[in-house]
Order: sequence, then structure tokens, then C-alpha cells
Amino acid sequence: MFVSDEDLMMKCRKGDMSAFELLVRRYQHPLINYIHRSINDYHRAEDLSQETFLRVFKNASRYEPTASFKSWLYTIATNLCRNEVRNRARRNTCSFEDLVEENEDIYHTDIMRDTRYMPDVILEKKEQRQIIQKALAQLPENQRLALTLVTYQDLRYKEVADILNCSVGAVKALIHRARQKMKKLLIKAGVRGSVNAKI
Repeated sequence: MFVSDEDLMMKCRKGDMSAFELLVRRYQHPLINYIHRSINDYHRAEDLSQETFLRVFKNASRYEPTASFKSWLYTIATNLCRNEVRNRARRNTCSFEDLVEENEDIYHTDIMRDTRYMPDVILEKKEQRQIIQKALAQLPENQRLALTLVTYQDLRYKEVADILNCSVGAVKALIHRARQKMKKLLIKAGVRGSVNAKI
């Protein structure tokens, strides 16, 4: 029988570790994927994912199911991503524009199983992912977060609005501007095929 995220968190409040472990299993991979797309550093994304779940665990006793667990989880992760970006800027590390994805994203679904014996197709898809990741990194922070949450995490506009602490209308505007900029960047980079399908 399927148990909702919110019911699992209520069990966590009572100290049920198995409920917490199930939540981690449900969200670990999508969360790493989201953070990775947001900060463009896979190993750091793993660390921040662990930090997100640690905060969920520490605050379990105060959890109230007033919003969806998923929104609450991604709000915590989004705040950690923003802090990470700001800390990098203070340290004058390389900018997002200079970063290109180097790690194989094992959770990405773009490579279909029937291409495993076609190295040229796999290489082309990997190159496209790198271009898309670089373009995504060039978006303003809120545009990047909104687009990532809707496109790659399948969150509804209302959930994204809760996470970014803005209105649904603002989320729609952010996503519209993000998609327009992404299209321009991908066309400029020479990405073939339907740009809409890639973002």
C-alpha cells in the first residue's frame, strides 16, 4: 500500500526511521539531479542533497503538513543552492558561464536504452546535454530555478511559487523568459532538432 510523503513525515515526527529512509529513497536521485542542474557541480550536489535530508530529519518534530512535503523539501534544497551560489561569488570562483558539465548524469533520461550500442548517438546526446547545461547556467538565478523545477522535477506552478516565495503569475513569467533565453542560447550554440523539446 502506497503511503503519502506527508504521512511518512508524520511518522518521522514520532521517530520512525524507516519512514525517513523511504523518503530519502523516493527523493534522493531527483534531488541530486535538481541541485546539480542548479549549481552545476555533481559532487557538491551530492553533499547538498545530504544536507537537505539532514535538515528534514532535524526539523521533523516541527513538520506540519500545511503544504506538500515535496514543496518543503525543494524549498530547503533551493535555499541551499542559493547559498552555494552566493558563497562561490564571494570566493571569486569560476562563473557559471565558464562551467560545462563533465560528469555523466546517471539519472538523466535523455539517453534512451535503444542507443546503448550506438556510440555516435550517445556522444551527440552527451554533447547536447553539455550545451543545455551551459545555457541553463547562464540564466538569472530565479529563472534557472523555476525552469529546472518545472521542466526537470515536474513540479506544478503553485509548488514552484511556494518554493520561490512568489506568485504563480511571477513563476509563469520567469519560465517564459527563461525558455525564450534558452532558445536563443541553444540556437546560437547550434543545437539541432526541436529546441522546445530540449527545454
